[in-house]
Amino acid sequence: MRNRPQRRAAGLIALAGLAFTLAAVDAAAQPNTDKGPPPPFLYGHDLKVRSGGQRDWDKAAKIGVEVYQSLHENAKATIGISEGGSISVFPIGPVGNDKTSKWLTAHDLRVRKAGEPEFTQKTKNWGVEVFRDLGSNRLLYVTEAAGVSFAPVPANVAIDKGPKWHHALEPKVRSPEQVTFENARRFGVEVSKDENTGWLMYITETGSISTAPAPSTPPDPKKIANPKSAYAYTLKVRTADELNFTEDKTKKVGVEVFEDPNANTLFYISDVGSIAVVPNAPRDDTKKGPPLWRAAMNLGVRKGGEKDFARARKFGIEVFEDIRNGNLIFISETGAIAVLPK
Repeated sequence: MRNRPQRRAAGLIALAGLAFTLAAVDAAAQPNTDKGPPPPFLYGHDLKVRSGGQRDWDKAAKIGVEVYQSLHENAKATIGISEGGSISVFPIGPVGNDKTSKWLTAHDLRVRKAGEPEFTQKTKNWGVEVFRDLGSNRLLYVTEAAGVSFAPVPANVAIDKGPKWHHALEPKVRSPEQVTFENARRFGVEVSKDENTGWLMYITETGSISTAPAPSTPPDPKKIANPKSAYAYTLKVRTADELNFTEDKTKKVGVEVFEDPNANTLFYISDVGSIAVVPNAPRDDTKKGPPLWRAAMNLGVRKGGEKDFARARKFGIEVFEDIRNGNLIFISETGAIAVLPK
């Protein structure tokens, strides 16, 4: 009989499971030179996610999501990370005794690629499942590409309403080697309002997702404003087995920061199409230097259906402080990003 900690599963309804123990941390996240002690492991989920247009739960993929708590002095946050290396962060708070997840609703979100002017039958339809993470008491949005985003639970939550298209964007993102936007890659981004929760869902053509409060009035569909380029960073991120930063080996990721006038948000988007959205708060644009490195960690994530961490993939995570506004930028070795507002 196995005595391994059991993962929580969720599909049409959440399946109860045994609580994880903190002993799993030893296998889940190992420190490197400056990565400090492993962040405490809280719990994990097996989440069933259907592809766009799919209604059959038997054909849903299982996606593993782990939840950690970073107690680093300069990087305090709760971190959710999927088996694909996608991350989402939110402030540290109480953790409930019930650490299961409850399925709430689902969306099919069509996302046009950059340069695709209209929605057609060929437009990619991304499946998105919405859960209530009972451990953190937050909403958890998961895409079929293993993109994840946590959001506060509103006072009233419906389960039978569809998404409402809000606006679309097509930002350009430079790679670390590119100085101008001339040959920068463009990413299609669709923004829809979840009528069940009131949250905006930003989803890119790569299946990355991030959530943000919806404005009281949606933009005029005929007067959608283009995103306004604010500034950019090049972030270095090590793999889980990379001890130190090096000039020739360490991965560099280009990150652009834009204002979205259509929702009064600020969004960060990496050169792999990962997006993180936060409120457009005041900042000091006279600060022109690079972001401040604050912390690093390795996080282990089991694939859907795996019960222990023996075969879990470890992802290297770096944390930087945006010097213009104090936001913390978490970046995975995959190029996935998440941002914790100051």
